[in-house]
Amino acid sequence: MTTPPGRPARRPPRERATLIALVLIAPLLAAGLALAAWKHWQRTHPGDFAAEPHSCELVSPQTVHRLVPTSYGGRDGDGSCSWSAPREEGPNRASVFLRAFVVTEELAAEDLREDRANTLGWEKTTPTEVTGIGDQAFVRFRSSAPERPVAAQVCFRLSNMVVNVTYTRADTDREAARAGALDAAREAADHLKASVR
Repeated sequence: MTTPPGRPARRPPRERATLIALVLIAPLLAAGLALAAWKHWQRTHPGDFAAEPHSCELVSPQTVHRLVPTSYGGRDGDGSCSWSAPREEGPNRASVFLRAFVVTEELAAEDLREDRANTLGWEKTTPTEVTGIGDQAFVRFRSSAPERPVAAQVCFRLSNMVVNVTYTRADTDREAARAGALDAAREAADHLKASVR
């Protein structure tokens, strides 16, 4: 005659609580470790670019001529380039200003976030996301004022490179200013991508 098997012994309450805690905490620990690994990679991965580009070479003469017809060449600055119409054109002047600088990928993403949040001199309601230019990009307009020319700016990040392109027109044609800034920024991004292939 055999005796039926008894019920398996129940785990003590303390052991059960420990197992439940481990089951609940393990995914959090894994997520925390993954985040720490990502942050470490961001800090140690310098990005695709080792040095600032020649800013005046990022936009073609053809595009500059279309946006600023009377500009002759670009004026190099510290990590920047500007193309402007002669002063004597007065109210018909236009200009393109491009600034590019290299940091780490983490700092580049942070700089773009801070730039977007900084609305000093820019309309608070206009920053809008742009796709197809770099890894992240947005466009915004300068705050309007009487007798002040319209200006549109595209800010974008490509790996560890941050680029700002501002197109100023003497008129009040916002769509033309936006389109011109986007054209110049897209061309700069394509040039930068080609340089690291």
